[in-house]
Amino acid sequence: MRIRDFSKVELLVFILTLLLVFIMAARTPLDSDMWWHLRAGEQTWSDGVPLRVDLFSHTRYGEKWINHSWLAQVGMYLLFRWQGFLALGGMTALLATLSMEIIYLQMDGPALLKAGLVILGSLVAAVIWAPRPQMFSFFLLSLVLYLLQLYRRGGKNYLWLFLPLFVLWSNLHAGYTLGLMVIGLTTLGEILNHLLDPESEEGLPWKNIFQLAGWGVAAGLAVLVNPNGVDTWLIPFQTVNVEALQQFVVEWASPDFHEVTQQPFLWLLCMVMASWAFSRKKVDGADALMVICFAYLSLVARRNFGPFGLVTLPVLSRQLLPAAEPFVSWLKKRVEADGRWAKFLNKPVEEAEASQPLFKRIINLSLVGLLSLVAAGKLVAVTHPALMKAYLSEQYPVQAVESIEVLNLPGNLLNEYNWGGFLTWQLRNYPVFVDGRTDLYGDEVIDQWIDLVNGVPGWEDELKDANIRWILLEPGRPLVPRLEDDPDWELVYKDEKAVVYRWVQG
Repeated sequence: MRIRDFSKVELLVFILTLLLVFIMAARTPLDSDMWWHLRAGEQTWSDGVPLRVDLFSHTRYGEKWINHSWLAQVGMYLLFRWQGFLALGGMTALLATLSMEIIYLQMDGPALLKAGLVILGSLVAAVIWAPRPQMFSFFLLSLVLYLLQLYRRGGKNYLWLFLPLFVLWSNLHAGYTLGLMVIGLTTLGEILNHLLDPESEEGLPWKNIFQLAGWGVAAGLAVLVNPNGVDTWLIPFQTVNVEALQQFVVEWASPDFHEVTQQPFLWLLCMVMASWAFSRKKVDGADALMVICFAYLSLVARRNFGPFGLVTLPVLSRQLLPAAEPFVSWLKKRVEADGRWAKFLNKPVEEAEASQPLFKRIINLSLVGLLSLVAAGKLVAVTHPALMKAYLSEQYPVQAVESIEVLNLPGNLLNEYNWGGFLTWQLRNYPVFVDGRTDLYGDEVIDQWIDLVNGVPGWEDELKDANIRWILLEPGRPLVPRLEDDPDWELVYKDEKAVVYRWVQG
């Protein structure tokens, strides 16, 4: 479906829905990984070549770094240099809104049903909306799904667009694997349709299935067009193989459905399963494979909520009305039995639109204008410098960092994992121990960090071997009481959020 095919009523619903999504996505642009992405983008922009070695830590300094997001980092840095947090917040909200717009175009059913599902899907995906390169993957995945929809159900072959799209994707973020997954699952699903129902005329003919598979292979080769070459294929496996991810990185942990913000995923999953159970419409093989696969990934790691929402909404929209048909028929008969509603129900949409008084159109335009102002106002409000300053102090050890800067004695740093990116951006002369680049550090460095902050016996020698001169941790870390009794370490700063110790040779 195209926007220009919409009736006036659906166009209004479509615009209002997207404005609501933008309002949901406009949020304070703070994320622990955002900072090292900005620093890497700054370095790439300054050097004129993609950053491919580590320059920010002392544990991996000078080693090869498969920087798969270099192009997104440059874009984020330039936006930040241009308009600061306002630009980063706008980027996140705009990519989220465009993604949901493309998903809306793939959905079936009446406008209000699609609008409701898009809002539900946005609640699911909102968990991963943050000022990071993964937002580009979110957007590009919706584009791949749209191209597949046009090919399978619209009779339009734009699969050649996979080539430039995946070249771009592999330079923006390693989430290109999501795109390859949906292409592969769609191909397998079409094969499954043929095997389960050889006589069916629905689905793609074998010729088109082979064509789709061929373009999928071409897309997989297209991702090699980037500074990392073949290493780009390795990065997804290097990341998921880090065992410490699920223990210390929230987005890689399994969902906790006691948290209200994570429950919409469960609602959406139950809805699609129920629609399959009650619908008289045959379940498409590709739809089933994609929903099941991404549901599994989401149950393993909540960072996959976003992709699950994108692949599930069109599927649910195609199954929901057939599943609800018995109830809808019963309700329609009951309503039609009441003569007061008969004239309204039988009135064509075109006639209703043509008979709209001028003041109703003014109301519609006013509603669009009001929501537009709210969307713009919220974006400006949540990125206001005063609010950003307050949030920075709340989430990061701003005062502790200032105490280190005042002394101006550079040296290696043992830091909190979640503060690593911020320190990389803020403390330029103090290489960090670890930050959010888990694919770079691996279990070796992360396990060493765990032992150190927990004060495991031998921590003194570990700190000396790593040439640590500064320690910036949360006060509750088990290492902190041990530092209090060690004459080699001097307390420089302490508050409820952080403690700072400096090494002084005893």
